[in-house]
Amino acid sequence: MSVWNLSTKNVALLAIFSSLSVIVIKVIPGIPIVGVPDSQIKFDAAIAPVYGMVIGPYLGFLAALIGGLITAGSPFTFLTSFSPAVSALVAGFLTSKHVSEKIGFPGWAAAAAILGALIVGWYLTWVGIQAPFYPVLHLAGFFAIIITRKWIAQSFDEIELKKEGWQFKPLYLLLGIISAVCAYMFSKPYISEKVEILPYLSLPLYLIAAVLILYGLFGKGKFSFISSVFMASYCGIVADHMLGNLIFIRVIDILIPLKVIQEYFLKPMGLPDVPSLFIYMVPVSAAERILMTVIATIFGVGLLTTLHRLGFLSRKSK
Repeated sequence: MSVWNLSTKNVALLAIFSSLSVIVIKVIPGIPIVGVPDSQIKFDAAIAPVYGMVIGPYLGFLAALIGGLITAGSPFTFLTSFSPAVSALVAGFLTSKHVSEKIGFPGWAAAAAILGALIVGWYLTWVGIQAPFYPVLHLAGFFAIIITRKWIAQSFDEIELKKEGWQFKPLYLLLGIISAVCAYMFSKPYISEKVEILPYLSLPLYLIAAVLILYGLFGKGKFSFISSVFMASYCGIVADHMLGNLIFIRVIDILIPLKVIQEYFLKPMGLPDVPSLFIYMVPVSAAERILMTVIATIFGVGLLTTLHRLGFLSRKSK
């Protein structure tokens, strides 16, 4: 795979996906962004990872970015147009064995570096210092990449295989079950009261447990392609989410007055400050990102298999 892979098919798909983003942003109602008046999380965030899987990380990034920039109606939405673009980039890297034909750097390592840098960026902000447990969803995605590594790219190629069964990986299955049990125990009041950090660890442990169990059950075979699409989508979507968070924090008192956040969001919710707002929103963010991952998986599996059967899927993991 060359860096841009400008075949006729991919140029056409680039135009189609850019147009699709515009349509989704303009037509489908989004989810209100808490803290930003009159702004919404658009559902192009749910389909952007698929762009990276279909036409590769670089063209996928460009397709999502073009759609966002065309529809940007304010400086804030202009900046957040880069969030779904990064999602496509991460998902594209995860489904590629290398970042390009000439560069042998592993795709999964590039994806981990991007997500890891975004997480580090959180802790470099004044909000991140006061809300250190907020990136639970993002850390779960990061560790999922470290656990599975090149498996996602290898499984992505199994779109071509017609296997009737699958191979169990008992060790990973056992580790997943142990992680799920630990997550359950950490959420119990009689344990969380003694160690305050444990409830924050419960959610990422559940997500890591799900990854381990999926990998243990479907490490190779009939359902591994679906699992790879799910994993790439989730990691791309949480990268999108973290970049959006960082942009929001950086524009406070530049594009978004702190007084507005306090008056319209913090006071009605009974929250003392912006870091508390982020912590308060963790369960909501988790529900949103999981829903988007499910949408991306359903859309992605259907689109990828259809394009493959029609001969329009010109990229593989390489």
